[in-house]
Amino acid sequence: MDGGWALILSAVVTAVGGVIVTLIAQFRKENKSDHAVVAGMLQHIYRSVGRVENKVDKHLDWHESKGLDNGRKVDHNRIKTDKKVSK
Repeated sequence: MDGGWALILSAVVTAVGGVIVTLIAQFRKENKSDHAVVAGMLQHIYRSVGRVENKVDKHLDWHESKGLDNGRKVDHNRIKTDKKVSK
């Protein structure tokens, strides 16, 4: 291979490498922005779950102090464990 073809080949390899690097950089930029969106959604879900948890706790406290409609009291063992409530 003479010097002219070597120069052309090296220019083509450099150009293809530059395009690949540019594409990788673009994907990384998109990945960071997507990650920021997902992190924001997870933060929103975390706050929503916290609010629901507080509402359920207040409701259970109400049942504990007032009793159920049928006169029974709340079973504290079931509240503090992950046992399923029987129907």
